[in-house]
Parts: sequence; structure tokens; C-alpha cells
Amino acid sequence: MSKAIIGVVGSSGTGKSTSLRNLSPDKTHIIDLERKGLPFPNAGKFNVAPCANIKEFDQALDKALADEKCEVIVIESFTKYTETLIALAQSSFKGYDVWSYYNRMIRATLEKVKNDRAVVIFTGIDEIVQIAQPSGDTYNVRRIKVQGKQHEGCIEKEFLMVLFTEVKRDKEGNVRYVFQTNSDGITSAKTPMGMFKDAYIDNDIAVVIEAAKKYYAA
Repeated sequence: MSKAIIGVVGSSGTGKSTSLRNLSPDKTHIIDLERKGLPFPNAGKFNVAPCANIKEFDQALDKALADEKCEVIVIESFTKYTETLIALAQSSFKGYDVWSYYNRMIRATLEKVKNDRAVVIFTGIDEIVQIAQPSGDTYNVRRIKVQGKQHEGCIEKEFLMVLFTEVKRDKEGNVRYVFQTNSDGITSAKTPMGMFKDAYIDNDIAVVIEAAKKYYAA
């Protein structure tokens, strides 16, 4: 059975990278396209591969997939991956060939990460877009941001789970960083039926992975 592919999506400062803090460092590969450091105390213990270009990214991903001890692969981030990929495509091709190469490479990466050993986590920035209906009405959708028409609104179908990061503040002013587990009609958040009883859970990806193990072992 293929392991879960999980999207952790939200705006900057809402806890995407911090949600990685309780993963096991010796069983996790972090492919770091952002190259800005990780915002938690034990980050130095993780196997982090900084990647400045697509060649380095492909090499790091192949290494992680080949590591028999690896149980979690984090791609930090999908947003930076697409930005780097489109820059490469524009420097290498012209016209339609730019988008043909870009779309083909995204498809190849999404297929490559489907494996039976390691959970794969993509972090990414979200966007809010207005969708027109045949009636002429419009509605807002919050989804994973991606360049290119072919993949707009379609990346989520490749993931078993899409968790949106949010910052909640209670009446006393206390702040809680959370994942939204299922859609509220605006986001594309999703998790398997019955895996989580609450619409919002603490933003700890290690807890999510353990919940998935129990869910599929039942």
C-alpha cells in the first residue's frame, strides 16, 4: 500500500514548518528548497538537504527514496519547487515548450513520490481565488497556490490529506496553532473519513502520521 502524501498549506507564519518539530530526526529527510532554516530547537539534528536548483532537488529526493531507514520525506516547499522549476523552464525553452516542460516535470515528481515506505509531506503557500459559476454568481476558494493553468485547483487530488494551517486566538488572547482537517466550504482541506473527529487539531504532523497508522491498521 502506498504511504500517505500530505499537503501542509497556509500563509507565512502560520506554523507549516513548525509542525515538523516532533518528527524523528533519524528517520526524516527534509529537502530544503527554501534554505532559510527551520524554526524549532532540534532542527540541527535533522537530515536536511539544502537545494538551490532542480538538479539538487532531484538528487536529494532520489537519495531520500533510496534510504531504507527513511520513514518521512518533507519537501520544503512545493511553492519554492514550482518557482524554481518555472525559472529553469523559462531559461531553457521558449513559448509553449516552457509550460510543456514545467507541467511534465511536476507530473513526474508527483508520480515519483508515490512509494510504499515513506510518508511524503509537501509544505506550500495558499491562495484565495474567485470562481465563477454558470449562473453568474461567484464564490471564494482557498487552495494550494501553483503556477500554470493545468495544475490550478488540481494538485490536491494527488494528496491523501491536505491540512490548512491557521492561528486561533481565544477570548483570553491565548494563541493556538492548528491544522484544519476538512473543508469548511472554502478551503480544499481533507482527511480520510473519520480519521479526526475535530475540525481543528494541534499543528503537529507527527500526530497526524500516527493517526494515519492507527486508522489503516484498524
